[in-house]
Amino acid sequence: MRNATLSVLAGILCLGISACSTVGMRAPGAASETGSAAISSASTPDFPPVELSGELLYQILEAEIALQRRHYDVAGERYLELTEETRDPRFAEMATKVAIFSRDDVHALQAARLWVELDPSHIEARQMMVVASIRAGDPDAALPHLEALLAPRNDGDDAFKLVASLLNRDGDVVAAMGLLERYIAGHGDNRMAYFNYAQFAIRAGQLDKAEEAIDRCLALDPGAIDAIGLRVQVLQQQKREEEALDFMAESTRRFPGDARLGLMYARMLVDAKRLEDAITQYERVLGLVDPNTDILLTLGMINLQLNHLGEAEKYLLQAAQDESAGNDAQFYLGLIEEGRNDPEAAMTHYSAVRGGNLYPEARIRIVVLLAGEGRVDEARDQLRVLHAQIPDQQKRLYQVEGEILRGAGRSEESMQVLGAALEAFPGDIDLLYQRAITADALGRMDVFEDDLRAILARDPDNVDALNTLGYTLADRTDRFEEAYVYIQRALAQSPQSNAILDSMGWVLYRLGNHKEALKYLRRSLEIKQDHEVAAHLGEVLWVSGERQEAINVWEQALELFPDDKLLLDVMKRFGQ
Repeated sequence: MRNATLSVLAGILCLGISACSTVGMRAPGAASETGSAAISSASTPDFPPVELSGELLYQILEAEIALQRRHYDVAGERYLELTEETRDPRFAEMATKVAIFSRDDVHALQAARLWVELDPSHIEARQMMVVASIRAGDPDAALPHLEALLAPRNDGDDAFKLVASLLNRDGDVVAAMGLLERYIAGHGDNRMAYFNYAQFAIRAGQLDKAEEAIDRCLALDPGAIDAIGLRVQVLQQQKREEEALDFMAESTRRFPGDARLGLMYARMLVDAKRLEDAITQYERVLGLVDPNTDILLTLGMINLQLNHLGEAEKYLLQAAQDESAGNDAQFYLGLIEEGRNDPEAAMTHYSAVRGGNLYPEARIRIVVLLAGEGRVDEARDQLRVLHAQIPDQQKRLYQVEGEILRGAGRSEESMQVLGAALEAFPGDIDLLYQRAITADALGRMDVFEDDLRAILARDPDNVDALNTLGYTLADRTDRFEEAYVYIQRALAQSPQSNAILDSMGWVLYRLGNHKEALKYLRRSLEIKQDHEVAAHLGEVLWVSGERQEAINVWEQALELFPDDKLLLDVMKRFGQ
């Protein structure tokens, strides 16, 4: 057979085993299994006139079989021998790719050189040569091939993205930086070179070099939005958050018509919790683009967070017109109506949520609202439906049912529901805690203690269990020393918790240490104004002889919590 037959056979084999036609991304044998890959070539060289002898055919099949069996060292060696024997670039391509994939750096460089020599106009051959040279620690050898790749489209973003992607895949960012430094030395006007160098420098943690490169990039193109974003990234990594915000603010003033820049700044303001400023920025961007559902939804959510219910509703109603955002918008509109104390309107919006991530929560909100309206049995009917509809939320549904029953004064039924839940989820800490609280409401201290101790057996540092058990023992029993130990353990983990500080003050009071008790109770009330803490503090002050201060504490608390039963009861108990 003559050359034509060899070309066909070699072509079939190369197509079949072109799994590594992309650098090192897939095993060489994989594509031949699917047969879907195709060699990407920018050239169609004249193939050498080689007779396909029996010996040559044997060598080709040997290479192919070795590749199929993933004996990459043998396959690479055979393809390299075939290349040297036939001078066919397709064998050079296979030899290069097999060596690159198997990280045989010595043979990769040898094969890549041959490939470029045999087919110098082939883009992929040049790419492989860059990779092989970098791996060999020889960026000088890689440089002419990088220049050859970029030369036809000098300064073209796409060309540089291709090269950056190539270097990224190889993972050696310092070597990539070395190559780009050499390129920049001869092409100082290429902003993309600086931009990509900065990206590699950031990955290498060399932020000073990244800054310098970004400066050069922006000097060449002040409006390079990607470079502006990269500068912000560097400043944030250097913990210079305010400088990053100032830089972005200045950039948006310089390029007020750039929506992408405006969005970046708006997101930064949200991250910085400057929500009012974020609203201003998002509204400005909204004037630059076509109606954008994502921005409308974001504006609605931010305004809702700030309790600007009217503004939130305005944006969410607009977002709800778009099918892609309709479910989310309806959910937040439901929250707005809850904030307005209009449960029927809220349920209407929640019912309009037909799917998406918020669907389970919307359905659960309907259940809670029904229960709040006194329609507890109707709510339970809904829960039974939801158990079938959203089985992955079973535990949550049990919790909701237990909570609404306890809230409705049907604590015995709540205990039954939570008991059933614990059969479905044995030992679940959340369910045990919830049942303990319910048992406490029923005065069933045995269940209360058993459940909290079961939690502590599984999670000895559970702060909620420690605090709840300690406080209740201090408040309901005379086991004050035992209570003190639990509360002390809880406080050691959460020293700024106003609830635990209150517990510590209360148990110290019960132990007779009024002076120390007052310290903790005062700290608790400083952290958070709370009717129960105020009641406790007032009582300890009163029995300590500080009666006028006690009255002041109670009266100030009543201004915040008018008609609070706990406060009124303690005041009545002390004749006030």
